[in-house]
Amino acid sequence: MQASTATIHATRDFDLDVEMLWAHWTSPETRQRWEAGTDTGMTYDAFDTRTGGVETVRIVHEGAEIGHMTQHHHRVEPTHLLASSTTGTFGGVTTMLMTLVIEFEATETGSRLNAVSQVTDLTGRDVQAEHEKGWTWILNRFQADIDEFGPITNPKDTP
Repeated sequence: MQASTATIHATRDFDLDVEMLWAHWTSPETRQRWEAGTDTGMTYDAFDTRTGGVETVRIVHEGAEIGHMTQHHHRVEPTHLLASSTTGTFGGVTTMLMTLVIEFEATETGSRLNAVSQVTDLTGRDVQAEHEKGWTWILNRFQADIDEFGPITNPKDTP
């Protein structure tokens, strides 16, 4: 089977200043809700959004772990840049490789999140459609978390 690859661009504007946007994106408290909520089948071993930080997300389906993703943060510039790589392992085999760069920028009305992910699926799945849908899902959950709980109140407590 031939590997499939895709480059996905995702952009969203927010009515928050860039410091608050960064804080809400990287806070363990908020990420536990919007990224790894109880309805997602994902659990984190730890949140470590620092340069050199490593995070493992366990994927559970019908009560059994079916795989995990390990994310390495290679360069973190608080309130500006998050550059990471992720390896997905399912059935004991590496099946997905991804690089991710997220930039946070101030705008006249708030801030903008710009993400670029490059994904390779070693099983040949259609990663373009899957990851485009995934970015829409995650950005919608992120906005919904801000709408429901308000932005994190103390951005100085985040990495």
